[in-house]
Amino acid sequence: MAIYTTGRMQPRCLLKPSNCIARVGIGAMRYTLDPIHESCELLSGRGPGKLANDVWHFPYRDFAELIHKIDLISTISAQRLSAKRVSMWSAFGHGMWGFLRHFIFKLGFRDGWAGFVIALGTFEEGFYRYAKRHEEMQGWTSSANRPVPRDKP
Repeated sequence: MAIYTTGRMQPRCLLKPSNCIARVGIGAMRYTLDPIHESCELLSGRGPGKLANDVWHFPYRDFAELIHKIDLISTISAQRLSAKRVSMWSAFGHGMWGFLRHFIFKLGFRDGWAGFVIALGTFEEGFYRYAKRHEEMQGWTSSANRPVPRDKP
């Protein structure tokens, strides 16, 4: 699988190719309804087929959509951590591991700024996932005071 971002394909973004179901008969599969990374589940005894070419993945149109997706995915993922006790240090550690995994181990540095952007997005998603869980554990709430209006310059 190759990811298209920052105006070009980034073939080194993923460590291994995804298994894709090339062709199946009616009733041989069903989609899972996971809110993140939905997939299909085979109902027959056959394994997934192999595609002759890469799947091109267009994860976001621009940086605004990337930031929106990071917020959405980290919120949903934080809910899945409801049984875990976490700290801000674990949030930093998970974010840093995601960055290193994508930028160093998956050779994202060879893709220049595009590889850096993907690795930074991975850091942010991992960090905010655990930070949001920590916020929930600590019972942090927003201020009851209304923000002070400021004059426009």
